[in-house]
Amino acid sequence: MNINTTIVTALFDIGRDNWKNFTMSYHTYLHWMHNTLSIDCNMVIYTEEKFKDEIYTHRKLYDGNLQKTKIIVIPLEELSAYKVYAKPLQELMYSEEFKKKASFDVPEMNQYLYNVIMFGKLHFLKDTYDNNYFPGQELLVWADAAGLRDDIKDYANIVWPESSRIDKDKITFFSHHSNISILVEADHALSQMRFIQGTCFIVPVHLVNALAKDFEALVFECLGKGYIGSDEKILDFYYLRHPELCTLIKCTWREYYNILKPCAP
Repeated sequence: MNINTTIVTALFDIGRDNWKNFTMSYHTYLHWMHNTLSIDCNMVIYTEEKFKDEIYTHRKLYDGNLQKTKIIVIPLEELSAYKVYAKPLQELMYSEEFKKKASFDVPEMNQYLYNVIMFGKLHFLKDTYDNNYFPGQELLVWADAAGLRDDIKDYANIVWPESSRIDKDKITFFSHHSNISILVEADHALSQMRFIQGTCFIVPVHLVNALAKDFEALVFECLGKGYIGSDEKILDFYYLRHPELCTLIKCTWREYYNILKPCAP
């Protein structure tokens, strides 16, 4: 029996097209996002006014009446994640003490808005759950807007994910390794090593609130100790504290799509 799933995704302008490294134009983001928008699934999309029209236009090519689509248009500064994380992240990242610890010139170490959106994934999932945009939903699938980067024919009108392969009682994480082992959490947060992929993960609705609460607590635990890393590091820490609530699937970047594609081996 297929399980009622909803894909949750988001696109906001955090100035990435003007960064000195790890730059990416929003034209590129939207090009890749067309792949995600072409999938045949209930979908909740959080975005801002500047991206609204293009998202509507491309989603309507695959969901003409938008019966499977809810688009939430909201300014970045009004996001609950911005209100919770922006100030403490900015204060930490701009501090001289943290700059001495941050050995890597990467967005999660020097672009606080990047982490606002990355940490906001759990806020988006919680909002989707709280507002019950698609009644009867059993699983919420976080999927990065630009996470699918092959030819659109691989995604267009595909019913995805094949939810009968998903454990509806546990959180499904995709990991670069079969096991997660961390010796010193501060060192892990500040490193470029990661296990769980933040690009996509799947949460049964009955665990959404607990995951969101625990994730936020872990973020502030790290901030309180004077360090921070990407959302993936926080998910690594979550997994080690709650392995009984999780299923870990080993795969490479973006392989999750084929793993949960209908008729995949």
